[in-house]
Amino acid sequence: MACKAGVVGVFGKTNVGKSTFINNLIGKKVVIVSDRPQTTRNSIRCILTVPEGQVVFVDTPGLHLPVNKLSAYLQRQALRALAGLDLVLYMTEPSGGVDRDDLPFLERIRAVPCPKVLIVNKMDLARGNALEETLLAHERLGLFAELVPVSALKVKNLDRALQVILNLLPEGPPLYEGGTLTDRPVEFVIAEIIREKIFQLTFQEVPYSTAVVVEKIEERPSPPLVTIFATIVTAKDSQKGILIGSGGSKLKEIGRAARVEMEQLLGRKVFLSLHVRVKEKWTEDPREIAALVEG
Repeated sequence: MACKAGVVGVFGKTNVGKSTFINNLIGKKVVIVSDRPQTTRNSIRCILTVPEGQVVFVDTPGLHLPVNKLSAYLQRQALRALAGLDLVLYMTEPSGGVDRDDLPFLERIRAVPCPKVLIVNKMDLARGNALEETLLAHERLGLFAELVPVSALKVKNLDRALQVILNLLPEGPPLYEGGTLTDRPVEFVIAEIIREKIFQLTFQEVPYSTAVVVEKIEERPSPPLVTIFATIVTAKDSQKGILIGSGGSKLKEIGRAARVEMEQLLGRKVFLSLHVRVKEKWTEDPREIAALVEG
């Protein structure tokens, strides 16, 4: 088979499992995940290289109704990712039909000049005939070249999904060097690891009102050590107190959890220096949003 290569946009509502799908297809954690909606903020390119070709996945923010300027920014980020794609993957869940909230975006992708594939995630959670009815309802739309049920979390039918993707991509040379996993710099990946731990370890509006800035990375060759200085930016003084915790306990917990993944990523010991800073109402300021989310 000739080598295939192309850019594949992965779209769907918040918390449908897009990042888990990409990570488990690639076989390594490239994008952060949590069971909370709107974890992904950026359109991130994640590269899977296999003998048959190369798939460049674009993980996008979940589609949702905006509630503030930050969430409106995330929605625009997702829609911008439609440009220049070789394949669109739309992910949904086995609800027994076409989700009414999906319809506006499904009509939006109809005009995109590339093949579309429906991924029905969480097939293992389907009740009764819900999976079959979901597939039939989407087939009647006449929009999708293929419909593939999967369980991204349990790694079920992902091999089938990958084969469908490769079959629909154009022939061509790889777009990135072998071994490349993402187009983002290491500072971005480190900031995302910290942000993931904030999602996992704090509650209510706190994770949605935070951003992470990696200020500096210093490397010592012998003995090998990477020192990382990072700042968590939040929108309110009360949130700062929650992030720091009693006697700094919450910040230490976030730092410990993040450091474990950073050491796996970098293959060296890591010293992580974390600080918290307040930028009042940054989630409502377009300039601050652009600076803190895109970096």
